[in-house]
Amino acid sequence: MGQIELTCGDILALRGDALVCPAHKHLIRGRGLSAQVYERGGAALAAACELQPECAVGEARITRAYGLPVKYILHTVTPQWSSGDQWGAQAVVQLRRCYESVLALARQKKLKKLLFPALGAGTNRFPHEIAAHQALEVLHEHSGDFDRLTVCLHTPTALSDWRRVEKRFFGD
Repeated sequence: MGQIELTCGDILALRGDALVCPAHKHLIRGRGLSAQVYERGGAALAAACELQPECAVGEARITRAYGLPVKYILHTVTPQWSSGDQWGAQAVVQLRRCYESVLALARQKKLKKLLFPALGAGTNRFPHEIAAHQALEVLHEHSGDFDRLTVCLHTPTALSDWRRVEKRFFGD
């Protein structure tokens, strides 16, 4: 069974086969981590993204990782959290689908070491506890197909939230 690692820091400084990047449906530069990835990837990444078909919420696309310490970028369009209103359940299902799509694409490309941010919990405002539960459920289910799945959180508070969810639902 592969290892799931929760850490805190700069995801762009970590090494692996692929970095998972929250994306816009047209794979154009977004905000947050997406903006940082596009800045490092430069014109070559922008050109590669232009060749990709539109990416719906929950789907994933792959490009080379120009200028980053990984081989590939797995782009996925995350849903917007709607504060738990009547569309909240749909957003949770879509977030789960992001992880499933990324892992399916990574398996297809035989990638073994993946780096994940807290998908949906940045500019799309998912509460970390909800994002963590969905992510960890999918990652634990598929961890045997990978050597290492690293979730890199942006703050110590987020890391604490994710560790608490992992302990509560998935043990130590």
